[in-house]
Amino acid sequence: MLGPHSLLLALAGLFFLGSAVSQECTKYKVSSCRDCIQSGPGCSWCQKLNFTGPGEPDSLRCDTRAQLLLKGCPADDIMDPRSIANPEFDQRGQRKQLSPQKVTLYLRPGQAAAFNVTFRRAKGYPIDLYYLMDLSYSMLDDLNNVKKLGGDLLQALNEITESGRIGFGSFVDKTVLPFVNTHPEKLRNPCPNKEKACQPPFAFRHVLKLTDNSNQFQTEVGKQLISGNLDAPEGGLDAIMQVAACPEEIGWRNVTRLLVFATDDGFHFAGDGKLGAILTPNDGRCHLEDNMYKRSNEFDYPSVGQLAHKLSESNIQPIFAVTKKMVKTYEKLTEIIPKSAVGELSDDSSNVVQLIKNAYYKLSSRVFLDHSTLPDTLKVTYDSFCSNGASSIGKSRGDCDGVQINNPVTFQVKVMASECIQEQSFVIRALGFTDTVTVQVRPQCECQCRDQSREQSLCGGKGVMECGICRSGFLQLWQM
Repeated sequence: MLGPHSLLLALAGLFFLGSAVSQECTKYKVSSCRDCIQSGPGCSWCQKLNFTGPGEPDSLRCDTRAQLLLKGCPADDIMDPRSIANPEFDQRGQRKQLSPQKVTLYLRPGQAAAFNVTFRRAKGYPIDLYYLMDLSYSMLDDLNNVKKLGGDLLQALNEITESGRIGFGSFVDKTVLPFVNTHPEKLRNPCPNKEKACQPPFAFRHVLKLTDNSNQFQTEVGKQLISGNLDAPEGGLDAIMQVAACPEEIGWRNVTRLLVFATDDGFHFAGDGKLGAILTPNDGRCHLEDNMYKRSNEFDYPSVGQLAHKLSESNIQPIFAVTKKMVKTYEKLTEIIPKSAVGELSDDSSNVVQLIKNAYYKLSSRVFLDHSTLPDTLKVTYDSFCSNGASSIGKSRGDCDGVQINNPVTFQVKVMASECIQEQSFVIRALGFTDTVTVQVRPQCECQCRDQSREQSLCGGKGVMECGICRSGFLQLWQM
C-alpha cells in the first residue's frame, strides 16, 4: 500500500514540477489585469499606485511574481488568482461508493485545479444480470443446459448481492444472404436436422425482462428453440447494441449491470453488412418492436468502438462466456471495451454459473474512473494511488485493480482550462458503478483588486482607478 510519506513525496514532486513550468510570463498586448492573468499561469499583475513611471507602458505591471517583487511591488499588491477546487460531501449519511459527491472548480487558464476522489467498494450492491445467448444450431447442447439454470443463476446472484435480477435474450444473425439461407424452406427451418424443433432465424429477440422470479426465467427460457445460419460469425454485436440501447424494454435499474454474452463463435462488425447490401451505418438506437429487432436488415452491424462507447454510456459490464477456441478473440475485444471480462465456457455451458461468479469478482475488484464528454478547452487527468501499492500519474482515466470491499482507493483528479471558459459541468464516475461526482466548472479570469472606484481624485477626477491604472483611457496622476 502506498504510504502517506510516499504519497506526499509524489504530490510534492508534482507541485514543484508545476511551479517550475509556470515561472514564465509571455505577454502580448497587455493593458489590464484581466489581460495579464489570461496571458499565462505564470503571469501576475501589480496594482500598486505609481508602480510605472511617466511614459512607461502598463504592460510592465504584468510579469512573474518573482520579477514583480524584485521591481518593488509589495506582495499584497500582486494579483495572482489561482485555480481552486471546493469539494462538497454528502452529509445525509447515505451509502456512497464515491466521494465527494460534488466539486466546484474555479479555473484560471493554463493552471490546473486538483482534488481527490475516493472510491470505497460496498458489499452487497444490487445487480441486474441479462443473459444473451447465441441460438445458432451449434449451441443446441448449451440451450438445453441453460433451460435448467434459472434457480442456480439467481441463487449465485443472491450469494453476492442483497438484490439480484435476471433476464434473457437470444440472437442469431441478419436474415439476408450471405448470413442465412433465404430459401423459403430454410427460412422456416434452418436446422440441418429436420426432425429437430427449430425456429426461423432472427437478429435479436428480447425474451424476458429482468426479474427476481427464477421460475419465470426457467419457464420462458424453456420455450426457446434452437435456430441456424450460414456463415460462422454471428450477429452478436447487433444484439448487444439493442440490449444497451433499450433500457426500458430490458428493465435495467440504476444498479450494477452485467451482460452475459454466451457463444461458441466470432462476430460480425461494421462493414460486414455490405456483404448483404446493407450500407446504412448502425445508429446506436433502440429498434425493438414486439421484443424483436426487426430493422436489423436496414442497419449495418455496429463497430467495436461504437459498441464500447454505448456500453460505457449505459454502464453495462459485459461478460463474454465463450468456448475455448474463441477465448483469444474475445480477449482482444476486452482490450477495447473497458470493464469487460472473458470466461471459458464448457462445450455444453454446464460451468456458466461459476464462470459468471468468477468474472463478477474480477470486474468488481477493478475500478476505472472516467468522465463525460468534454469540450477541447478542458483537459482532465488522473493520478491513481491504489491499495495494492500500484500507482500511475497523469493518465486519461483512473485505474486500480485488486480493490477490496471497504478498502478505499484514492484518485487525484486534475482539471485544466486552456482559455477562459463558460460556466459548465461534467460528471466523473466509476465505470460499472452508479455513483457519480458532479464537477461544476467556473472561470477564474478576473482580478479581485482593491475597490478604488470612488477615489476619482487618483485619476484627476476624470476617470476611475482600477487595479492601479485609470480606466476609460484616463492617465494616472504621477504626483500625489
